[in-house]
Amino acid sequence: MKLNDVYNKWLSVKRRQVKESTLSCYQLIYIKILAPRFGSTDVETMNKKVVTTFLYELLDSGTKSKKYCSDILIVIKMLIRYAGDELDINVPDTAWKVIWPTNNKVGVSKLERYTQEEYRKIVEYVMDNPSPRNLGILLTICTGMRIGEICALQWRDIDLERATINVHQKLVMKGKPHILQGGKSKNSIRTVNIPTILVDFLKNQKTHSGQDYVSLTASGKLFSDTAWRRLWESYLCELNFRYGDFSDYKNRPKSKFDPHGTPFVIEKFTAHYLRHTFATNLFFCGQDLLYVQQQLGHAKPETTLNIYTHLVQTNQIHKTDKVIDFNAYISAITNAKNKLAK
Repeated sequence: MKLNDVYNKWLSVKRRQVKESTLSCYQLIYIKILAPRFGSTDVETMNKKVVTTFLYELLDSGTKSKKYCSDILIVIKMLIRYAGDELDINVPDTAWKVIWPTNNKVGVSKLERYTQEEYRKIVEYVMDNPSPRNLGILLTICTGMRIGEICALQWRDIDLERATINVHQKLVMKGKPHILQGGKSKNSIRTVNIPTILVDFLKNQKTHSGQDYVSLTASGKLFSDTAWRRLWESYLCELNFRYGDFSDYKNRPKSKFDPHGTPFVIEKFTAHYLRHTFATNLFFCGQDLLYVQQQLGHAKPETTLNIYTHLVQTNQIHKTDKVIDFNAYISAITNAKNKLAK
């Protein structure tokens, strides 16, 4: 049986077994990664050699991380096991592991985050160009919230008197955007702190918003997956146009993939860079592991430790006897205090 046929049968079952957000991740992996390569392949032929060769090719291309390739492997094995257990197809054994190479350049061993100078430019630009779109970027880098959490955030969830945000829902962007209660795990439902120097700025934005949701598209709609990708790309272009050395508007970079020979001021820009930057700043301020875990909404402290432990090991973060105030930290590196008070 062709893998496409197995996938369609498997998908109808999975719809009743997993959260919609999880199902969307499976669908994305299959449609974007697996279908083009294996859609017309007989599932009976998908043995360890075939699968590992494919995964190594992805790693060698430099476009996929070990983590993402591990997710791909999970989907592949689920499909093969389903074909064997439910469709009575004689499929290869899946009780094997991939030995991942140690020199993968895209892996999490090198955590991607912004420097203090890049952080300053991102925050400064949002301050000077407030909008529902840019406000989502500001909150991501100053609270560490996930994309879906930011897009589902409503003004009623923000307590400006206590400087906190009640995170209890997320936006699912696949297909027609819609809001789901709950989160990635039970720890995703949490209260996060807002840097107090942002409070006056947020009060001003709330007054002029007239919308229920904090971050919306330019047309006032919830973000779709496509709209969100365009948001990051356009914001990157605007940043580089502002801080780059361009003689006129025509020479600005039109996208991060098409810089027209002009060097980028900020070369990479994804939502997770903002989240990693926030977490790293907390560690720089001397916050402990459990506090960072709670703010990020990780299910276990081990998850937080696995992602950020190498920063301590390489002495990029130095423990202090006294916790540095996070408000003072971001104010110092952004000079944002006066801007935010306007």
